Amino acid sequence: MNTIKHGSVLPLDASDLESKLVKHEGKLPKSCFPSWPFGYMFPELQNDQKLLEESPDTVKNLRWLGEEGMEDTYEAKAPSVPIPTIYTFFGQFVDHDITFERGSSEISLKDPTPIDPADLPTLIVNSRSPNMDLDNVYGPNLTREFSPRDPNSPDKMLIFPVISPPQSRGLPPGKDIYNDFPRDKDGIARIGDPRDDENLVLAQLHVAFLRAHNALVDRGLRFDEARKLLIQHYQWIVLDDFLERIADPNVVKKVRYHGPRFFNPPPRAFFVPLEFSAGAYRFGHSKVRPAYADYNCIQQEGGLELLFSNAGKPLVDDWVIDWTAFLDTENRIHFPRPIDTALTYNLLNLKPEQLGEGDSEPNLAVRNLLRGYILRIPTGQAVADAMASQGILRMTSEQILSIAKQFREDEETPSPQENILSKTDFSNNTPLWFYILAEAAFYSRGYHLGPVGSTIVAEVLIGVLRNSSYSILADTHWRPTLGDTPGKFDIEDLLKLAGVF
Repeated sequence: MNTIKHGSVLPLDASDLESKLVKHEGKLPKSCFPSWPFGYMFPELQNDQKLLEESPDTVKNLRWLGEEGMEDTYEAKAPSVPIPTIYTFFGQFVDHDITFERGSSEISLKDPTPIDPADLPTLIVNSRSPNMDLDNVYGPNLTREFSPRDPNSPDKMLIFPVISPPQSRGLPPGKDIYNDFPRDKDGIARIGDPRDDENLVLAQLHVAFLRAHNALVDRGLRFDEARKLLIQHYQWIVLDDFLERIADPNVVKKVRYHGPRFFNPPPRAFFVPLEFSAGAYRFGHSKVRPAYADYNCIQQEGGLELLFSNAGKPLVDDWVIDWTAFLDTENRIHFPRPIDTALTYNLLNLKPEQLGEGDSEPNLAVRNLLRGYILRIPTGQAVADAMASQGILRMTSEQILSIAKQFREDEETPSPQENILSKTDFSNNTPLWFYILAEAAFYSRGYHLGPVGSTIVAEVLIGVLRNSSYSILADTHWRPTLGDTPGKFDIEDLLKLAGVF
């Protein structure tokens, strides 16, 4: 069997794969899956003083905070931030490109117990390469299959037509039928990462990448040339467009041009830190709206439940997306929620089909809080103190409580979040994920991440980019060439290249 080298995935030969499937009754053993390690950005904080207290009371209080303290109770009048909503879903797309956590059954939300750091490599692994290389688009997937190419044009990616059942209302004007994943006989998407088929907006963004690849082939490029050029332009979107919208632009520029201060593993031992994957990068959950107006001219509203329930199966033609509202920078009804310490009701009540196998916790806030506790993520205050050399100050208890006050229904009655923070120690020793949300709300009104969150996210994403194949940071003179404006390429340019906007 081929071996896995750091920073690359070598596929099994077809005969080798078939023999192993037969030997193991159709299920490959864990050793056959590609994997990379997770680790800690601040391993020096792995002591009891820098973590949440290990106790049944901590678990009880984390559940209390997630279940009763983090629902967006003023959703209808919630302020929105003038950032196109597409970036909420692009952030999810990037996450699926660089992390796919596979954990042991010993990590259980039913009986949350902090792990022994020495056991981390055997309890949780990353099945996505920590490279910004679109392996969620091109593959391999968990069974080491690459996304299929078009048999009639092998340099192109295979794209399926949408279906048109009797009850559908037809394609939106200006759209064509080739807007779905290639699927097997059971309707399962044949793509690098199955999670990209979990909601319609993310799925249609993924299809746009497939179409963009094919557009480059139509310009005369071979498969490898088109893949490389698309990966590099995708990296540019992350570096020059996405990062400066979700993080403090000054922090991003500092990391981009002067290098990291806290996360700089050697290339041959590169990893994604848990402070990022289980903490700071989960800020996007707070940006999700319960519904998205003007999904297309036929489906006037893309409710979150419909976006999930219509995904994971062949796409019906009247659900082909119109990206106009998702790129809007003027009408607030199209904007995402701010980054703050609340989540929409839908994410606190996930449907069974949205949960993993054997998973029964439907509250995403509880999941994030308990996951951080189990994985020994340091408190927000501990991480802020570790960044003090860069002029970062920890938030005070009063500052954190001031964010909770925003959720009051009247001036006199404390919000449930205030009540919980006041009756626990969480305003002084704050779970990192919650701290990141509070910090963003306090310092930037939820427009972008605060000092700690910006530093973690910028250092990790730029670090991943530097570690990637075809990295645009390896050539200081690299600039995008595929956009309408020389030297510029953003998500809108990608959608135009794909012919979907």
